[in-house]
Amino acid sequence: MKTNRKSFAARAAALALALVCALSAACAATYINQDPPASWADKDVLKLTAIPIPYNDAALLEVGGRSMLIDGGFCGRCEDLRNELTRLGYPDHVNIFFNTHPHDDHIGAVAYMVRYGWMTADAFVSSFPRTFPDEDGWQETTVGYLDAAGIPYIRLKNGTAMDFGGAQLDFFWSTKGGDINSRSCQLKITFGERSVLMMADATKVAMEDFNKNLSPEMLKADILKYPHHGYIAMPGDLLKKIAPDYAYITNKQSGTPDANKQLKQRKIPFNHTTVGPIVMVTDGVDWYIRQTEGALW
Repeated sequence: MKTNRKSFAARAAALALALVCALSAACAATYINQDPPASWADKDVLKLTAIPIPYNDAALLEVGGRSMLIDGGFCGRCEDLRNELTRLGYPDHVNIFFNTHPHDDHIGAVAYMVRYGWMTADAFVSSFPRTFPDEDGWQETTVGYLDAAGIPYIRLKNGTAMDFGGAQLDFFWSTKGGDINSRSCQLKITFGERSVLMMADATKVAMEDFNKNLSPEMLKADILKYPHHGYIAMPGDLLKKIAPDYAYITNKQSGTPDANKQLKQRKIPFNHTTVGPIVMVTDGVDWYIRQTEGALW
């Protein structure tokens, strides 16, 4: 009986590739309360820092020599945000300001840093139109400051994918809810085999929409920024699909009892940003996560 050598070689190659992939996935790990090894100093890594402004969303993404400020917190905390960005090595410029939605606790500090000339960016990115008529006027205020500073305003399309310093960024939002929080833009960050899902201020309506209509591949993530400051628990089916190794909540522990209970029941480690900055670093295979004390009060 003759053996088809080409067929055998193809099957052997496929088996070897599958074995490598399986071993790689098995070896991937998330290390909490640990710093990356010294050998990572020469590696290409992605770093996400959750900035500890109480009850606000603000995070700095660094990868491939690029930087993105994701939301920015209350206008009254603009000096705190400026000081924290300076500490992180960005005293006056980032590549992109990304705003998930025009509420003061997500946009105010950025708007006022631009107004005072403390911070510039190559572009301001949002899913909302320039002329979006939010009831508190934050969109109009921010756009005015951006125009005066010469910072371009770029509106995203639902489902936009972007290469950013070697990481893939996927932007999406729900069209089911009528309020700003329901329409807030979600961001999935993927670097190598590892990922973060940042759920902005997604409401129950939006989360049910995602659970029903998004693919498991889009939902699965190693790290979860818990939605809407942890005010309500997530739909159980959605959290099961995300299946994170770790979560963080942009609130104080006493303000998120249902979220705390849900994460504890599912044995998902988590932290609250009001305690201090949370630094998350990956080489595309492993995660190292550490929180240090020092909230910006």
